[in-house]
Amino acid sequence: MRNAMKGLLLAFAIVVLLAACSNGGKATSGTPLGGTSPTASSGESTAPEADPLDALPRKVSISAFDRGAVSSDEGTYEKNRWVDWIREQSGIDVTMVPVPRGQAQDSLNVLIASKQAPDLIWEYDHTYIGKLVTQGVLQPIGEYIEKYSTSYKQYLEENQDLLPYLTFEEKMYAVATKRPVTSIANHGMWIRQDWLNEVGMQSPTTIEELIAVARAFKDRYPDIAPIVGQNSFDIYSASYGAFNNMWYVEDDKMQYGATLDRFGDVVQLEKQLYVEGLVDREYLTDSNNQRAAQLWSTGRAGILMGQWGLGNIDNLNRDLLTNVPAAEPVPLEMVSSPYGHYGSYQESAPFMFVAMSKDAANPKAAIEYLDWVFENWRTLVSGEEGVHYEMVDGVAKKLDADIFSKEVGYAGEYAVLRQEVVKPEYLSIMAADDELSQRIAKLNSESLTTALKHPFRRDIPYQPNFDEINDIRSSLDQFIRETRAEAVTQQGDKYSGKWALEEIRKEWERLGGPEAEQIAQRWYEENKASF
Repeated sequence: MRNAMKGLLLAFAIVVLLAACSNGGKATSGTPLGGTSPTASSGESTAPEADPLDALPRKVSISAFDRGAVSSDEGTYEKNRWVDWIREQSGIDVTMVPVPRGQAQDSLNVLIASKQAPDLIWEYDHTYIGKLVTQGVLQPIGEYIEKYSTSYKQYLEENQDLLPYLTFEEKMYAVATKRPVTSIANHGMWIRQDWLNEVGMQSPTTIEELIAVARAFKDRYPDIAPIVGQNSFDIYSASYGAFNNMWYVEDDKMQYGATLDRFGDVVQLEKQLYVEGLVDREYLTDSNNQRAAQLWSTGRAGILMGQWGLGNIDNLNRDLLTNVPAAEPVPLEMVSSPYGHYGSYQESAPFMFVAMSKDAANPKAAIEYLDWVFENWRTLVSGEEGVHYEMVDGVAKKLDADIFSKEVGYAGEYAVLRQEVVKPEYLSIMAADDELSQRIAKLNSESLTTALKHPFRRDIPYQPNFDEINDIRSSLDQFIRETRAEAVTQQGDKYSGKWALEEIRKEWERLGGPEAEQIAQRWYEENKASF
């Protein structure tokens, strides 16, 4: 036994000596998350240290916009055929967290405050993502992309012009893909050509002519709402080059849109239309756009200020043409204002901004899920080949518009990363062959060209992101909405656009607006050479 013990001790000593020699006589230290162990001096390497995230369940939660598009027999945004398909095909246990489209940011803020935020949060609004960064809600994502991504990582290397939009505080906090032209175009107007013919007028080209046409419609049909649509105020603002939540460059100086003289004119225009009864009286409380949609689709509105086409507008025009076969909805070109001829709202290059919560349970699974979506977006956008679409000249053509609308239309909410290329001439190919679908596709092609005819006024490519600016906006946005509503609906000469502007400017100053302007100006001076 003594001889055996001596042998064991001698063997142990030899093993320790060899280990020390192979490591330069130093103890082995731990490696970073997902890293590799140091290389041995002899040229040999030890096995990579296990990634702790591999031991975690492959579970991911992600936000989704609830647009009310899932029929009851399809399920819900949380549970439906496509969520089941995603889980089965990706091998990841994905949970969809729907938020109402009209109150998406408010709903996300509540989830964040209650520690129930999804692992992945996405929005179209670059400024909102920046706000979450400054609040410490999100975590940098660049190292995770480098470490765990394959397909999206390669895409980003080939599209590095996206990086400035994805970078906050000198770190990458979001991922995004580029928009197709059908998504660059956003807001747009539609008008009843048959009503124009009846009142003997041409399509309006100026604000004054728009008002005149709306009056003529009201005189011809007293029980209708001449102008409807959830984007009406944004379209007024775009025509004046004065969005309330955007920065503009005036004489090489940064100024906030809501404080510009012409923003007061936007509010005054809104009030004039309301007082004259040229808009639906309930539009200020129509938060989900259901009333506006009903008025247009049943033929009780003359001008729609909504989207340029596709999506919900497709459905609205389809319903209108079904309910009122003699109706002739046509795209309406953006009208000019006393300040110029600007386009309606058009998006910048990045599509959806997807960011990661600082509390994400498994960042590796989250990145793997995003890679999977990036590689499989086509099915979520077009459906199942042979069932919902067929490929024609490289374009996914719908087989049946009604079936597609019911079974696939809502699934696009899950395709948060995509490589979609669409040209105006594709729209007729993409549409179903029935007469109504082809008619709508032709209208969409025309409206796409119309929506992009005049450039949207965007003085800087993206908005500055600083705590001081974001803090002001979080309070000021609500104040602007309330002040606008008061100016528009209250009687008396006091409640004018000029009064609203003065109230907004006072609130801007109270919240620290002059300091925010100084910060924005420094940011502009430091970055304008790269714009």
